[in-house]
Amino acid sequence: MFPILLDQRMTHRYVGTYRHLDKWRYIGTATLTPQREVNPGNGHDEGGTYIRWATLPKGIDRDAACRALEDTMSRWGCAHEFDYCGCASFTTRVVHRHGRRVVLRTRVSFNY
Repeated sequence: MFPILLDQRMTHRYVGTYRHLDKWRYIGTATLTPQREVNPGNGHDEGGTYIRWATLPKGIDRDAACRALEDTMSRWGCAHEFDYCGCASFTTRVVHRHGRRVVLRTRVSFNY
């Protein structure tokens, strides 16, 4: 298990590569398990699907922490001016399971 800083994205003015220019708010630290592959993908445009578990910090709004996990773990878009660049996109969805435990499902795809 390892810690991850949770930052909630407060504005959505920028896309992909430039999302760091948006306003973010630190809300705490969660603990993640190593990821496990549940679907290997097709080796071309689908990079696979992975799951991992997280333990949310005590005394924090669970919905805000889940949104922050999705914001922190998802990455999409690139700065290329052309299509088919091969850049990876990571889309993470978080589902509450029990108490402070949540499961993260990350899907990887490539721009082809």
